[in-house]
Amino acid sequence: MCWYFIRYNSNKWKNIEGIYLPVYLNYGYSVLRFIDNGEYEQHEIALIKNNLVPNDRVLELGTGIGFVSAYCAKITGGENVFSFEGNPDMAPLIKELYQKNKVEPHSFIAMLGEEEGEHNFYVNSDSFLASSVSANNKKQERVIPRQNLNEVIANIRPNYLVMDIEGGEYDIFTIIDFQTICKVQFELHPNMLTTTQVAFIFKKLTAANFLPEGDGHATNNFFFRRNQPLGSI
Repeated sequence: MCWYFIRYNSNKWKNIEGIYLPVYLNYGYSVLRFIDNGEYEQHEIALIKNNLVPNDRVLELGTGIGFVSAYCAKITGGENVFSFEGNPDMAPLIKELYQKNKVEPHSFIAMLGEEEGEHNFYVNSDSFLASSVSANNKKQERVIPRQNLNEVIANIRPNYLVMDIEGGEYDIFTIIDFQTICKVQFELHPNMLTTTQVAFIFKKLTAANFLPEGDGHATNNFFFRRNQPLGSI
């Protein structure tokens, strides 16, 4: 960690794929090493490079530090990117990254679920990028707003869903009505899900006429597409 402190003490910005990321030690070593070597979120970015086009409208679940949504905004324009993050402590960091990169995606601190209300979120005191909806003795409980997922989709009318929510993908797939969505990209976290839950995700996509493109099993980053025109579902 001392190496990262020395390296980024004078200039905290790291450029990856044309996006400037602010580098802070409280990301934790597992994230810092991938930022430093330029491999941070590269599996997600590779899928976006191959599948996102300028007229797409993106719904992202799990903003993180804002890297993926900023990258999408460079392609589609910020007005076509809507990103939701559960950790309220990320808001200043997301804003800083967007401002540095001169992009303006729509950014929300909220969870998406079956109904509106409130939801508990647990902030990790050691590494805020390890925060999640799961509690442990290193996490501080916060209460954040919860919005209705399918109402958000109906209002935004996205056609491209991007999701990296640390095991929460199963909960989303159990309730989602895809509506206008015809491209789905997600990181699967099989270590946080049962084999039954993982199987359900793929069955749900198949039942909604999505077909996989590429083999995501090596990286647990998957892309599915269905070929109906936007708004036909």
